[in-house]
Amino acid sequence: MKSRLVSESPVLFNDKLNLILIRELEIRDPELFEIVQAQKESERIEFLKRSLKVGALALRDAVTSGKLDLIERKFQGLCLELNQILDAKLGKEGMEGELEQIFGKNGEFQLCLEKLFGDRGRLVRDILDMDNKNSPIGRLRERMESYFVGKDSEVYSMLDPNRTDSPMCRLRQEIMNELAGLKTVIERKIIEKEIIKQTTYKGFAFEDVLESFLLSITGHFGDIVQRVGNEKGKLRNQKGDFLISICDPIIEGQPPKIVIEAKAGEDLRLTQKGLLGELDECIENRDAGFAIAVTQSQISPAVGNYREIPLNKIVCAFGDDGLPLEVAYKVARTRLILNVCKEAEREIDVVRINGIIGKITSDLGMVQGIKAKLTSIGTTSETIKDDIKTLESSIRESLAELQDSVRSRNS
Repeated sequence: MKSRLVSESPVLFNDKLNLILIRELEIRDPELFEIVQAQKESERIEFLKRSLKVGALALRDAVTSGKLDLIERKFQGLCLELNQILDAKLGKEGMEGELEQIFGKNGEFQLCLEKLFGDRGRLVRDILDMDNKNSPIGRLRERMESYFVGKDSEVYSMLDPNRTDSPMCRLRQEIMNELAGLKTVIERKIIEKEIIKQTTYKGFAFEDVLESFLLSITGHFGDIVQRVGNEKGKLRNQKGDFLISICDPIIEGQPPKIVIEAKAGEDLRLTQKGLLGELDECIENRDAGFAIAVTQSQISPAVGNYREIPLNKIVCAFGDDGLPLEVAYKVARTRLILNVCKEAEREIDVVRINGIIGKITSDLGMVQGIKAKLTSIGTTSETIKDDIKTLESSIRESLAELQDSVRSRNS
């Protein structure tokens, strides 16, 4: 089978190789320019491929959701309109007057015959006397009426959608059942989609979102994000879904790595036999120096949205905006760089750095506490919204200060 290549379009497809070729692609976007430029030259092509894939998946879900909502509304209107049409056109009211217009006195059939035979004479009276049952047209009318006129007529019985034993009623019911069945399928798909949204993301969908988010928060530093969940590691298993290689001027030789394990909807326990032991295995399997477990929502109120486990682990929830994961990544990054500084016997202000991390953790806990109370109350005032935004801004300013403190001491 030959591969298909569409050459008349700037976007070319090769079915055999599952290849997309975009000719003369030119993108002018300041924000995208800054992000891509921050990547290492050797990593830019792969970064753009991943960005295109993640963006396309997100857009597909958004468009599909909109279409399902539109279909739902259209089918509701269609079912109502179909009922009205069947009642009006095929019910008793719909048939009323139609036969009389054709076969009644001065009806279309009589006028047609009068044109052929004239309007005087015995021939016209005998043939066109609709009330004379002995006349040919009278007998024809009587015969036709037995089929078409009245509740007991054969055709009326067949076409009456409200008569349970009529073919039209059965057809109508079959149509309505099919529409109802199709509506149920669509509603089920909509509900499934809402469940996926409300439980954040499942499986690979959760990992897709994490990949996009990790690329966005690591791009400023030039760190390299790899999705390795389908690859076997040092222990010959697939523990560890993402690997982040830290790129910093202070680092010589092999860059330290952060391994990230994504947990979507599992029953988790923060014990050595549970999640903590699994993170130790992830570190060994991916030859990493730090491990982060990212869950869809907090494991328990006691653990919260963020918990740092000495010496090299963090457990966090993705939440509704990914802020806990951003904090976890930047804290883990700082810890690994500090280890490099110690090994190189470079001067570092550990007290100041730990103080900044403590403030970040405290502010993040306050945000979590406010949001938890709002969920139980079920309302949000503008003042509280502003307080949350202020705390989140403070956290991000502290994260920037954290990175600057490491750089300034080792520049």
